[in-house]
Amino acid sequence: MARTMVFLVGEQPLPNLLPAKHLRPDAGILVHTDRTGRIARNLKSLLEPGIPSELLGVDPYDLASIESRLLDRLANLAPNGEVVLNLTGGTKPMAMAGLEVARQQNLPFIYFQTEGNRSRLYSYQFIESRVTLLRAEDVPETITLDDYLRLYLGNYEFGEPRNAFEGNVAEALRADSRLAEVKTSVRPHGLGALEIDFAVRRGNQVGIGEVKTSGAKAGIDQINAVTHPEYLGTYVTKFLVSGKAIDPNNKELAKAYRLETIELHGQGESGVLSSEDRKRLVDLVVQRLSPLRDRP
Repeated sequence: MARTMVFLVGEQPLPNLLPAKHLRPDAGILVHTDRTGRIARNLKSLLEPGIPSELLGVDPYDLASIESRLLDRLANLAPNGEVVLNLTGGTKPMAMAGLEVARQQNLPFIYFQTEGNRSRLYSYQFIESRVTLLRAEDVPETITLDDYLRLYLGNYEFGEPRNAFEGNVAEALRADSRLAEVKTSVRPHGLGALEIDFAVRRGNQVGIGEVKTSGAKAGIDQINAVTHPEYLGTYVTKFLVSGKAIDPNNKELAKAYRLETIELHGQGESGVLSSEDRKRLVDLVVQRLSPLRDRP
C-alpha cells in the first residue's frame, strides 16, 4: 500500500528532511508558500528519486484556503493509500489547517523535535476525537553533511583550507572519531564571496566555523552573514575559532549572536596547534553538537 507524506515547508526544512529519510514514504507533497518555494525545490531535489515529490503552493495565512487546497489534493490520491502529515514546518495557519485535515480525515500526523539538539519524532492520531500520542522515538543518524548544505544552500563547492592555521584546525576535527564529517572552504553558489571556513557534522547536528588568527569583529560578521536563517538556518551551531585571546567587547558580541568562541592560545607562527589546544577545540565542538542531555 503506497504511503504519501505531506510536508509543511517553512524557512527551516530540516524537520521535513529527517523524518522523510527515517520513515521513507513512497511519495511526498511539499506544501509551500511563495516565500519558501526555493526551499521546497531544494528539499524536492534531495528526496528524489527515492521519494517522488510534488510542489503544492498555498497562501501562508488563509487558513480556510490552505485547508481546502489540502483536502482537494488528498481527494485525488489513489484509493486505499496511506497518508501521514508532518505538521512541524510552515506557518501557524498551515499547521492549524493540517491538524484540521488530519481530524476530518482521521489521518496520522507527526511532529519533529529539534530543540536541545534532539532528533525526536512524535507520532499522533485522533482517537475518539482526541489527539493521542502513539509513540515517540529518537531518530538515528540520518543525514550527511552534503544533505544539510544542499538543503539550505542549494549548489555549493568546497576546497582546501586557505592557510596552515585553518588546515590544522580542520585536521584536528577530522582526527576525532566522535565527529562524522568535516568540509573546508565551503562556497555557496550565487552568494558572491561568501565562504565558510569549515562545516562539521555529529549525528544529525551540523556546525559551521570561522577560523581567524585573532577573533576580530570581521569574523563575527562573516559567520553571521552565512548563518542568516535565509541561508544555513537556525539549527546550525556557530563557532569562531581564534588564535589569540578575543577582545572582551567582541566576546560579548559573539555571545549575543549565540556564537561559540574557542580561543587557541598555544598555536605558533606556523599555525600548529598544541595538544592542549587540539583537545580544547575538539571537546568543545563535540559538546556543542551533542544533545543537551548528554553534555557534562
